[in-house]
Amino acid sequence: MTLRTRSKTITALAGAAAITLALAACQGGQSDGGGEDTGGIDEIVIGVLAVDSGNLSFAMGEAERAIQAVLDENGDEIDGKKIRLIYEGTDGTTGSAQDAVRKLVENDGVDIILGPASGDEGETVVQYALTAPEVTFVNGAASPVGMTLEGAENFFRFMGDSAMWMGGLGDYAYNEKGYESMYILSEDYSFPYDNAGGFFDEFCAAGGELLGASWVPVGTQDYATIIAQIPSEVDAIYVGLGGADAASFLAQAVSNGLDKPIVGGSITVDQTALSGDANIKDAAIGTITGGPVPGVGYDNPEWTSFTEAVENPNIFTLLYYQAFDAMYQALGEVGGDLSDDQAAFRDAMQNISYDGPAGPMTLDENRQAIVDNFLTEVVEGPDGALITEQISQTSDVAQGTTVYDRFETCP
Repeated sequence: MTLRTRSKTITALAGAAAITLALAACQGGQSDGGGEDTGGIDEIVIGVLAVDSGNLSFAMGEAERAIQAVLDENGDEIDGKKIRLIYEGTDGTTGSAQDAVRKLVENDGVDIILGPASGDEGETVVQYALTAPEVTFVNGAASPVGMTLEGAENFFRFMGDSAMWMGGLGDYAYNEKGYESMYILSEDYSFPYDNAGGFFDEFCAAGGELLGASWVPVGTQDYATIIAQIPSEVDAIYVGLGGADAASFLAQAVSNGLDKPIVGGSITVDQTALSGDANIKDAAIGTITGGPVPGVGYDNPEWTSFTEAVENPNIFTLLYYQAFDAMYQALGEVGGDLSDDQAAFRDAMQNISYDGPAGPMTLDENRQAIVDNFLTEVVEGPDGALITEQISQTSDVAQGTTVYDRFETCP
């Protein structure tokens, strides 16, 4: 694969959020593709979708931190065109995402959509993208497999999907950890289905057995009853929870004496969960997982620069950063030109070779990233804090064509 390092040709200008917000308040104008003069200033208007309420309410703050880091490095102008950001919060549901994306496109007249953050939202936004070909959609952190298989030629994803994130973990759990039978405890929506599907596709092919599953609603409070139902003979538990739900489960696993090792979904032992209740250590330590976020021991100058710019990043920070950074590079390559139905800009994104914090990526014919993937394990750091330590790294992980709905077919 041919790679290029991050372009440094774009002039770095002052990119403070206050300046961007002030422009938005003062101008109030809409852009027709970056070409309309609004008070003497051309604009590139980007609508940002992220969750700001509910179980993943922290995602909006992480998106803002990620975007600001790119602006701090590169500036908020591209060839004299101001970048104007309009943030729109959701609650992680399809209805909320549909309302938010329609507002940004039909009322605010944005040129580009960046987002959304959560799984079910992603499917909704892609379906809407099919009806709005004049707008370019760049995924934020939503990871259902099917999003880049829907045929939306104006939709781009600079990250792996949730099945890709499990690449190598099923084999590792069976062959290295010796887990021969497992039980699923996972949230009941699209992202955990695909995430679990990616894991169990490998685990079952290696010879593993699934002894049962509990699919729970987002926001479940009581895990004690579910823990009591887990068969005593299972070797390990696959936990597909995220955010506050993951932290709550880990705490209850300790208080209820759960002594089975855990294989985590990609957001189960993210720093958001690990930095919470100190009582989760007994359950969390030793948990293995796969995903786009490197662990301690990852050696990459771009990752070092990123973590210096964005303190204590989590999966949402990283994914929004990569998406906005890659988009910014493509805009820079075309001088912010969004004319001709954004043809040159989209071509620049399609053909980008992006070298970012989590390694190099290119896009396939479906505008889906081919990425590096990381296997990590939760350990106790020197200061007593829980951290994820790198197990392995796999390069050039490409998307399959299987869409996992509810995974219950493991023998």
